[in-house]
Amino acid sequence: MKRHVSAAVIALVAALAVTAAAVAAVAPGTYKGNLYTGATKQAPATVTVAGTKVTIKVAKFPIKCLGPSGKYDMASAPIKYEFKGTLKGNVVSGNYIPPLGGTGEYFTAKLTYAAATRSFTGKIGSVGKCQGSSTLKAKKV
Repeated sequence: MKRHVSAAVIALVAALAVTAAAVAAVAPGTYKGNLYTGATKQAPATVTVAGTKVTIKVAKFPIKCLGPSGKYDMASAPIKYEFKGTLKGNVVSGNYIPPLGGTGEYFTAKLTYAAATRSFTGKIGSVGKCQGSSTLKAKKV
């Protein structure tokens, strides 16, 4: 009985150590990069990590609005994109409604941190009357 309990305790401690290492892998600080549509570089972007809180900012996020054809193909001026979320392991994902939004529009993000390159990569987007999505690549400064 004692041998089984000891093995279980060792397995639990090892699992917690692996989980702690995965969470601790993301270094706090600023990550700078760009948005990409396909291979085309778009606007500069910043990812800020403070503990488990993550803020993604893009000054000129490209969007398209709903056109007469019923598709999101009408050109529009870029908007300010700001996403605030929580880091879970090496991933930040979810939806963020700006505090003064109230229009049914919201921002989305699904980024993954790669410890080997010290960078975030993934998709961010804006959903509402006007929409857009881009790939974000940002490295530690």
